[in-house]
Amino acid sequence: SEHNSGRRGRKVKGQKVGQVGLRCAHCKDIPRSNRANQAVSYPSKTAHIFESVRNFQRTHLEACEYIPHELKVKHRKLVSQTGRKVHVKYIKVYFAEAAREIGIVETLDGLFFGAPPNTSGKPSEKLQAIMSIAENPSASKDRKLHDLLFPKIDERVENSKFSHIASATTRQVIARCRQEKTAFVYPSDYPTLSDFRFVLFHQFVPCRPPTSALTRRKTKPEQWETLSGLWCKHCAKSNAYELSSQQGQGKCFPLDLESLHDTSFLNNLTCHIITCRFVPLETKEALDELQRLAAEHGVVTKRGAKRFFLEKLWGRMANYYAYTAPKREGCS
Repeated sequence: SEHNSGRRGRKVKGQKVGQVGLRCAHCKDIPRSNRANQAVSYPSKTAHIFESVRNFQRTHLEACEYIPHELKVKHRKLVSQTGRKVHVKYIKVYFAEAAREIGIVETLDGLFFGAPPNTSGKPSEKLQAIMSIAENPSASKDRKLHDLLFPKIDERVENSKFSHIASATTRQVIARCRQEKTAFVYPSDYPTLSDFRFVLFHQFVPCRPPTSALTRRKTKPEQWETLSGLWCKHCAKSNAYELSSQQGQGKCFPLDLESLHDTSFLNNLTCHIITCRFVPLETKEALDELQRLAAEHGVVTKRGAKRFFLEKLWGRMANYYAYTAPKREGCS
């Protein structure tokens, strides 16, 4: 509800009405400013519920003055007991599966009630498997149980390759890009580059950086004479765009490798392509679908793969134009 929406931190999405979260039952009616930290949390995925519960135990439980003393004492005793240890990965899966049992589903906006709950009175097969491992840790060696709890991840999805599950239109967009070599991305880049970045960088062509790009720099980059910027190819091809081509719209001029690693660089390129009136709708929809698929499958680009491509991209940009040595005075 609006009353329970937590305070937003940096880079944290605002909560939606109806979103499922966790809160302290003892200080739920207390003004937010008077609650101890971690009184309310909104896990973005069922796999993150465990982290929210653990943060509550570590940060809020002892600090909350509204939790009865006897409950805190009981919790301390339970924590201090040396009993059968269950691996954390099974506890995480237990919380996630228990949430699904009551009808919680994952969306791009967080967790919501949206699926029929299990009303059979019996735990699901997956939840029962977790409980059996808790009772008998040696059961974790059972291969069938392990595969049930931790199904193998599709390597294609893990590497941000979605052609096999994307729409026909998106597959066609990717296929066309694979057949075309551009100045900044080659067909040979495809195996190690995410589908999203592969399609995105196909939408740009070279352009000379203007001197105005140096206004925030004290010195010129070493590759200034050979350096290329990026220009939206759809803007460049449009006759209607010629009147405003000098205003820098659809152009980006990173002046060093560090600039390519900045999050705003990719965001700016994406924002332009999605909003540019000259970009075909099918290209926009393909990029949107590829982003959505990555979010739905929880895929994050691996740092090594990202760095590897950005270094190649910078090499292509920095050495795109042929170097012309300046003429010396007095020479013909």
